[in-house]
Amino acid sequence: MNEKFIKKHLEEKYGDFKLERLTGGYTNETFLLTSESHPPLVIKLAHSLNKDIENDINCLKLMRDTGVTPKIYDVINTDRFQIIVMEYRNGRSGQSILDSMELERAKELYKSLGTSLSKNIHSKKYKEAVGIKASDFAELNLDLDFVPGDLIGTSKDILLRINDSQEEWVLTHGDYGVHNVLYTDSNILTILDWEWAEWANPLTDIAWVCWFTKLHYPEYAEVLNPLFMEEYKQHSSIHISSQSLKAYSVYKVWKVLYKVQHAPKEVQQEWIRRLRWTVETDLF
Repeated sequence: MNEKFIKKHLEEKYGDFKLERLTGGYTNETFLLTSESHPPLVIKLAHSLNKDIENDINCLKLMRDTGVTPKIYDVINTDRFQIIVMEYRNGRSGQSILDSMELERAKELYKSLGTSLSKNIHSKKYKEAVGIKASDFAELNLDLDFVPGDLIGTSKDILLRINDSQEEWVLTHGDYGVHNVLYTDSNILTILDWEWAEWANPLTDIAWVCWFTKLHYPEYAEVLNPLFMEEYKQHSSIHISSQSLKAYSVYKVWKVLYKVQHAPKEVQQEWIRRLRWTVETDLF
């Protein structure tokens, strides 16, 4: 059905074309458009009520001078959906490199992750009027009835130890890591899916990379996370501590808990498990 909807709204401009659903770093409603008359394009379909897609579009516009994100060519608004037409970028899903146990290749990827995060993303300092969400770290509401009381109390204690200053805010991706990048053989990185981006402390992205790696690839975390942080600090004077990584990881997990508060119980329980793991684990 979605393919027919896209074709209906794009066939006048792009003629006869084929659509193929994309995976491996792309969201589920993303397609590759190929035709004889145009170079390949990426088509992203989002519901018109999805506020995160505006965040995505505004971030891509802000990042267009960096070369690490796809260019936006067109945004088509309809009653039900938004259709975003973007540049197609070559590359392999970063996560597939870890899944294939290519450790030496993964080392190069994590160095690139550190460099690009510091030089291309966190170099964008906080601006109020560009249509990108702002962090609610200081005001985060931890009252969700499906989260156990002991985890709520522990989370509050951890978050209170951190002074989150707006003066330190930069553009953050919000879900940065190997699962949202494409990587080429010539070490060119493309960063995808900016729906969760926000103006926030740079440690939110740094912590999330370390968190994701240690949770999903613990056998590689002690090698890859230090490489990532060392490369990041080649271009930044930021202080990274065990306490701050834990606090910003807890913050990010709570952001997800709010997103799954109406999800099936098994999804909620999995994120409760991840919250408990986060408060009990040293990511540094």
